[in-house]
Amino acid sequence: MNEKIQTTATELAADIMTLARDQMMGSLRYLNRAFFRMPMVPHEGEEIFASNGLRVYYNVPKLLRRVQLEPNYCSRALLHMILHWIFQHPFKYKDMERPVWDLAADLAVEKAIVDLNIRGASLEGDPERISFFNSLKARVPVLTAERIYRYLLDNPSEFTRLGESARLFFRDHHNFWIPEEDAKKSKDGKPNDPMATGSLGCDNNEEDQKGDDLEGHESMAGQAQNQWEEIGRQTETNLETFYADEGMGSGTILMNLKGAFRKRQDYGEFLKKFMVIGEEIQINQDEFDYLYYMYGLDLYGDMPLIEPLEYRESNRVKEFVIAIDTSGSCKGRTVEQFLHKTYAILKSSETFFEKVNVHIIQCDAAIQKDVKITTQDEFDRYMEDMELAGFGGTDFRPVFEYVDKLIALGEFQNLRGLIYFTDGRGTFPEKMPEYKTAFVYMDNAFSVSAAPAWAIQLVLQEEELE
Repeated sequence: MNEKIQTTATELAADIMTLARDQMMGSLRYLNRAFFRMPMVPHEGEEIFASNGLRVYYNVPKLLRRVQLEPNYCSRALLHMILHWIFQHPFKYKDMERPVWDLAADLAVEKAIVDLNIRGASLEGDPERISFFNSLKARVPVLTAERIYRYLLDNPSEFTRLGESARLFFRDHHNFWIPEEDAKKSKDGKPNDPMATGSLGCDNNEEDQKGDDLEGHESMAGQAQNQWEEIGRQTETNLETFYADEGMGSGTILMNLKGAFRKRQDYGEFLKKFMVIGEEIQINQDEFDYLYYMYGLDLYGDMPLIEPLEYRESNRVKEFVIAIDTSGSCKGRTVEQFLHKTYAILKSSETFFEKVNVHIIQCDAAIQKDVKITTQDEFDRYMEDMELAGFGGTDFRPVFEYVDKLIALGEFQNLRGLIYFTDGRGTFPEKMPEYKTAFVYMDNAFSVSAAPAWAIQLVLQEEELE
């Protein structure tokens, strides 16, 4: 009798999961391939749901009890897990502070779901979640996992406070996100079976332990990651083309996808765009021929036939302008990080002339301060004594007018370019300047502002300045 009841419960749970999947596929056609990516199988475990990139696991008795309380819970949890994988959250686990990333990823996914506003995936607590997100957005304007994670790392007290509400956003266990090499070791360094009793997916079936779920750990570094990346990129393309009119919810998903697939920028390489060719008084070892040199010494005693060239051409920074937006929306700490990073690049022997002409201009809606740097010592002193000024509105035009005036006065002989560090919100000049111009934004929601077409634009994450 008990076996028959168990069979009936298993079949009922499978039907509920199939219905949940079909319901979500009907509402979110651009995610159909993602929903079919992972078969859904029953399993024992600590939590109701989990996934490993290959399969969705659900606990039958816990699922049936939860559905009685919230009929839409399975649809919500399934969509939650699918979004984790297309946003690439599990594949970043090895590089993150895991408790912080767990919370950040769950918050980002739940924010995307409430923005979708799908009846079949709504839960009773959603008004409370929406209020929570509205409050959080005042501190984190763009609620992607990457942005939330950075905010929580920088504000440990906020992680503690927000963690008290974590159950509002928790849907699935993340044990299968743990990289294979970590999953096989316990805290004391001894081998640990990730399928052991008490961990997710615990099962007494030895054959299942050796095959099914251990394969899930291996997949995360290989085939599954490649396939989920392909699905994520295809979803991004679909949302930008065929489903561009799906509304705010799809826009939130698209924003998360852009954040997930955004490549790190090499600011050092970017700065090379502003290098100029110049001559240095330095032995050019590349053009020095020791054969003739030694032959001359041997033939004439102390007179080499060919002296080494005392100069060489080199791609190095000599003249350019750094403009710092000190409006109220640009944080002082971020500005300092940007200047320190730029300074570190310039200070390297391969990019800095002995004598330079660099102007560091602080500005908001007007020019606040201009400091001229000609040597590394002056740069050192500037960084030690730097104070930001301004903090008003933003207007980019005064900087360009000021630089044009400096050029007319002969302050620059060959100005290579201007780097403008800003939040991107301000009035741009209409006319293209005679020098290269780059606007550098700090993690500006993965989108580029309405800058003119002639401007080079670069979006940096805060960690790229560390």
